[in-house]
Amino acid sequence: LADHLRLPQDAGRDRWPRSWVSYERYRVVHENRLEALIREGVVVRDDTRFIAPPRVASATDAFLTGEIETASGGVLHVFKRLVVRTRRGRPQVLTALYSYHGLAWRDGEVVDLVRYDNSHGDTGALHRHVFDNAGRDLGKEPLALEELPPLSGVVREVEARARRLREGGA
Repeated sequence: LADHLRLPQDAGRDRWPRSWVSYERYRVVHENRLEALIREGVVVRDDTRFIAPPRVASATDAFLTGEIETASGGVLHVFKRLVVRTRRGRPQVLTALYSYHGLAWRDGEVVDLVRYDNSHGDTGALHRHVFDNAGRDLGKEPLALEELPPLSGVVREVEARARRLREGGA
């Protein structure tokens, strides 16, 4: 059980401030990190995409959504809602909703690997669902926003769990 409760070792890597950032910078950082994971061989498919806000000052939300497939067959479903504000005529974003759900298949069955979300409240309701190696939900643990791994860290966690599952390990 301890393996399932521990956050990945690189949970704090690539950390950047959880504050308002230009929409363009957010997109570039996301794309660069995913490209690096592809070059490294961790990710084999990335179909995440930004659903951009309209280019008006009244824009309120943008979204990042899609799937990321890892080398060992893990699939991470990504959905993020970004609150948008305009400063000096340029959009800035702040993530308000996180939903990361990692899955894999074993013997034709879907196995839950990991899930992080705050779909039942603001970022103060952020939590991590804990699953055993058979994909059974062992409960959830509250998670401070500062403890949430960056998306690249969650991708690495999905890859590591999918690899262990594929190799038949615990």
